[in-house]
Amino acid sequence: MATMTTSTFNPLLRYVNVRLQQGVPIVDADWNELDDIRKFELRAFLKWYVGDGIPAGNDGFRIAGGLDNDFTVTAGAPPAGPGVTPADAVLRIAGRLIVDGLDVIILEDLNYTAQPLHAAQPGAAALAAKLGVPVVAALTTPGPPQTLVAYLDIWERLVTGDEAPALVHPGLGVESCARMRREWVVRVRAGTLVPVPGDTDYLAGHLYYPLATVNRRAGVATIADTDLVDRRGRGLLLPPAHLIADTVGITGLTDAGYRQGQGRPAVSLRDAINALLAGRLPSTADLAVSGAGAGNDVLRRAVVLDASGGLVVVWHSPRINNINQVYASRLDLSRPAAGFSTALAVTSGATANVDPTVVPLPTGDLIVAYPTVVAGTTDVVLKRAPLSGLPAAATAQVAATPAVADQSPFAVLTTDRVVFFTHLGSTNLWQYRRYDHAGTAFIDPGLVQLSGVVATVRDLHAAATVTGSFVWVAFADGTGLQALRFNAADGTTASAASIGAGAPTDPFVLAISSTNAMVFFDSGTDLRVASTGGVSWTTTIIPNTDANDGQPAAVQDTDGTIYLFYTRVLSGTDNEIVLRRGSPISGEWSSPQSVIRHPFNDQRAHPVPIPGQGIWLVYMSNRAGTGTFDIFARQILTAI
Repeated sequence: MATMTTSTFNPLLRYVNVRLQQGVPIVDADWNELDDIRKFELRAFLKWYVGDGIPAGNDGFRIAGGLDNDFTVTAGAPPAGPGVTPADAVLRIAGRLIVDGLDVIILEDLNYTAQPLHAAQPGAAALAAKLGVPVVAALTTPGPPQTLVAYLDIWERLVTGDEAPALVHPGLGVESCARMRREWVVRVRAGTLVPVPGDTDYLAGHLYYPLATVNRRAGVATIADTDLVDRRGRGLLLPPAHLIADTVGITGLTDAGYRQGQGRPAVSLRDAINALLAGRLPSTADLAVSGAGAGNDVLRRAVVLDASGGLVVVWHSPRINNINQVYASRLDLSRPAAGFSTALAVTSGATANVDPTVVPLPTGDLIVAYPTVVAGTTDVVLKRAPLSGLPAAATAQVAATPAVADQSPFAVLTTDRVVFFTHLGSTNLWQYRRYDHAGTAFIDPGLVQLSGVVATVRDLHAAATVTGSFVWVAFADGTGLQALRFNAADGTTASAASIGAGAPTDPFVLAISSTNAMVFFDSGTDLRVASTGGVSWTTTIIPNTDANDGQPAAVQDTDGTIYLFYTRVLSGTDNEIVLRRGSPISGEWSSPQSVIRHPFNDQRAHPVPIPGQGIWLVYMSNRAGTGTFDIFARQILTAI
């Protein structure tokens, strides 16, 4: 290799050009300093005015799971096809990442273990010694759970004609100018996101950037997508810095991890403004919950927020062999763009299982209860486990009256116990049974009668108060609607009353406090709401509703505003879900607003309020055009 003068570039000298003079020889140091000046200015621009991360429209260096003790570093683009020049491939196809002003590229997907520096690759040790870097460590199946970080290690090195014969001028047989090459490799470490000075794996002159957190499960070799948390900054562009503060209230581009997707509005401001101008609340596009499957996916008020901030939906469907089974799916509300998980079959086999109900426990477990056929009659059983463990979980009996159908379970969580309400087919009476979830045992040895009122229809809804051990309950009895307050601590009832005459249906309970509740229901001619202050009930008609309105459901915001959703039949199977807001001051209801509008059958809206996110609405629709119902969800923004 020819001799090269030590670099003379020093940014503190503030030189911005190298000027050629007459009679002065051109030496290698001058040429190299000119190149270093230009490179440094570009790097400073990218670092300070663009930032670290992935540019908008690119998905380079995303870590994907699905392999045993391995993962894939994706390019985020299809491989370059025939006829594509190297320049076009790098400009239009490559995955890109800017780190400290350096542009790093990846042209095709690469497995972690397939990297030439990986310990499992032949010659890795020799290559590492040549490059002056350590080999890439192999992953092993963890004993206890393990949290790792996959990060990018970036450095630059000199390449001469000794290594690259193409740098030797063929006509002269001597080497031409050397080149600087930008190298990178993906490594994994425990501890902080990237090595810092003082760490044993820190190398001077190297840059490091976190790509993903890898949450290894105990004894599990496979790294699944759900084990990965993306750490890349995304969506790099060059808007004015104050634009973010003016539009979404974030005072700096790094605040709240904005570049990582945190703190961003769920919908664009354009869409939000257009919705408000049209008299609607802004909402996101639909997310498929159940995914298209054979037969109807039937939702029955089984939507909950679990202990780790996930929205869990449970339903039944005859997806396999035309036999109804219970299914569940979860949405991580910290990254809704990832969508709902694949439908998980909670039950299976030749016996039909329908009408599931679900409660989330503080431990992270879910309790799913449902009717099933046992010894020729219908019993209610439960499964308890984390979501992924529900299919293999053993069943426990909730209601097993001999030779009598126990049906239509509805479960409510209050303090340290779960209350199961079930309908007894022989007497048409509602029963209850309490379960101590902390002690994992039933408090009541068997079913206990809730009310002496005969209910010829199985239509009950209940909601627990935020504090105390009270549950407000309402059920249709075939000739009216009954309401009461149930004390889960001692099994007593209070405030029992008939709140609707005729044949009301679809009761929905909103528990305001231990002394205050609201019950929304379909009277058959309009929608009504019954309210109590703990002594008597007052029933009023919700204005501008009629016989075409049904299936009410409501939530209350922190400021006391009531958000009421219901289904309005426009014509035939054209059903629309509408929204009304009830003022906490005047008690008046807003005009009906369209939530979802298309010529299909949307029904059984179930809202769940999420702090900081507004309301997540889950509902059924046959919009797929197959004639069967699927389940969808969308986020409705109550504040921006």
